[in-house]
Amino acid sequence: MYKLIPNELRKIVLDIVYRKQSGHIGSSFSIAELVCVLYNNFDLINDNVVRDKIILSKGHAVPILYAALNKLGKISDEEMLTFREISSRLQGHPDKVKMPLLNASTGALGQGLSIAIGHALHLKKFNKKVFCIIGDGETQEGQIWEALMCAPKFKLDNLFCFLDYNKFQGNDSVENTLPLESIYDKLHSFNWEIYRCDGNNYNTLETHILNVRENGIPKMFILDTIKGKGVSYMENNNAWHSKCPDEKLYKQGISELI
Repeated sequence: MYKLIPNELRKIVLDIVYRKQSGHIGSSFSIAELVCVLYNNFDLINDNVVRDKIILSKGHAVPILYAALNKLGKISDEEMLTFREISSRLQGHPDKVKMPLLNASTGALGQGLSIAIGHALHLKKFNKKVFCIIGDGETQEGQIWEALMCAPKFKLDNLFCFLDYNKFQGNDSVENTLPLESIYDKLHSFNWEIYRCDGNNYNTLETHILNVRENGIPKMFILDTIKGKGVSYMENNNAWHSKCPDEKLYKQGISELI
């Protein structure tokens, strides 16, 4: 199977968002390494309902999933050009009716972890894993914390939750909006097994994910990431949460990613 490379996915995201002048680049770029690790190592794209699953709770970052599915042959180059068109399967947030490989329709923040728990309960007997990606701004939602209480009760060690801790949200920094620290202590107190690592280091991330224990405890990965990772003028610049580049900046971004 084709081995996904983070900057190749970033180039695709930058291209489709530039062409449509619509979409979320910064939030997609921060999880490129994670998406590559998951698709490179787990059973996520076969046509069987009983497979490992990704739930992208921070649904606005869906361009990075489209990029992965494009490289893996599940979305054609021609279809990628329909991104965010009304009749397209490639909506601005995941639509599982149009694109069943996305597993959940998300975008109303805070709901994805609850959905992932339902999948994990079903798939545990088949020895399949569920990977849920949540945002740090999203973690201010109350439903996230209800789900965090629920998963340990059912001993869902097949549930992997990834907190994309890029320190920014829609309009400001997380610190200025509603601080999360000490996020490690808070999550640990909810009886999750916690791992914290550089979420933009592919090898480190892969090593952590592939070496977790099956011990009846759900897994939480706090990923310290960079919003806009890979393009200098976007990195840690929250203006690029949903901003789209002009031709000059587009060409500069593509050049840097190459």
